[in-house]
Amino acid sequence: MRTPDEPLVPAERNPRKLRMTALILFAVMIVSGILILISYEKWGKLQAEKDAQHARPGIVGRIDNKAEFGVVRQDASGAKVSDLFGKVWVVCGVSVKQPDTWKATREVLLRLSQRYAGNDDFRIVCFTIDPDQEGPAVLDTTAKELGVGLPGWWFAAAGQEYVHKFLKNQLKLGIMPHQKDGKWIYDSSITLVDRDRHIRRAMVPQKRGGPEYSAVFDFAQAAEWDAKGVKTGIDKSNVEQLEFLLGRTIDELLAQPVTP
Repeated sequence: MRTPDEPLVPAERNPRKLRMTALILFAVMIVSGILILISYEKWGKLQAEKDAQHARPGIVGRIDNKAEFGVVRQDASGAKVSDLFGKVWVVCGVSVKQPDTWKATREVLLRLSQRYAGNDDFRIVCFTIDPDQEGPAVLDTTAKELGVGLPGWWFAAAGQEYVHKFLKNQLKLGIMPHQKDGKWIYDSSITLVDRDRHIRRAMVPQKRGGPEYSAVFDFAQAAEWDAKGVKTGIDKSNVEQLEFLLGRTIDELLAQPVTP
């Protein structure tokens, strides 16, 4: 025991032990930071998926009930655009002789055809943008190659001017179909129409409380993003996430009645 008269002697510190303690504390801080970051990213993914699941479908336009014209389907039977009113339908322009131009869209449509097989309230409609070269016989061959048919899936031909204006002006697609160097240039996006002729899109909230945006069902673009390695921020590819949003929106619209 130290007597009151004995001088105070500073404790000797081991530099090696001090360095070790500092390294341990530093390592703990790094590991804690990594764990927090991982937890935050997982929370963000779950929140994004939750938001996508509960976002309401948005109305971005309406098909004029006067935009009526007749079509010839793949079995050479006649029909009218108004025959689709009261149903939920997806519609797009196609060039069946240029299969690569609607490859991504076609793959999604085939899955939708299987998903809603036998549902008389749902239709898939593909308008040929080149009716002069893709008449009913050509369209019927394509339908049989894909293993699809009426009444669930229409391949339809009509006057070229009517179809092009319908796609651009009524369905609000990005470009008017046109030819360049002997090849058709057109927008192969899918348009979703509800029972009341409204054009509908999935409304997706942005991360961290940002404003909603309407998801354009452009699967060709989504496939390009996937090929370039563009990430969605969740455990789905761009095509998978867009298809999920499309399917969820279709389900919601099928559950709604026609407005009196």
